[in-house]
Amino acid sequence: MKAEAPANRQAVAKVLAILTALDPYGLEPGTLDGAPANEYDIEAVGIARILLREGAVTVYDVEGVWMRCFSESLVLRIGVTRMAQLVDRLNEMGSSVR
Repeated sequence: MKAEAPANRQAVAKVLAILTALDPYGLEPGTLDGAPANEYDIEAVGIARILLREGAVTVYDVEGVWMRCFSESLVLRIGVTRMAQLVDRLNEMGSSVR
């Protein structure tokens, strides 16, 4: 993904905001006592890449990105319902950046 392309930067920023709000590890990115604001940036890039290429992501897409980054299941960490909500939010956002 070309980081300098405006659509790419916008997609990554939006995915990062969604992942930061979810904060599955309770790291509180961007807060005074929390992790850096871009804590989930690598995952955001991977998910944004799929959104831009495919127009949508699936649970399997997000899970695959998460497994590559953390060697841990995001579904097991946050549960099936929250994962479905995450994918819905990503796809709603994705339609606005394509």
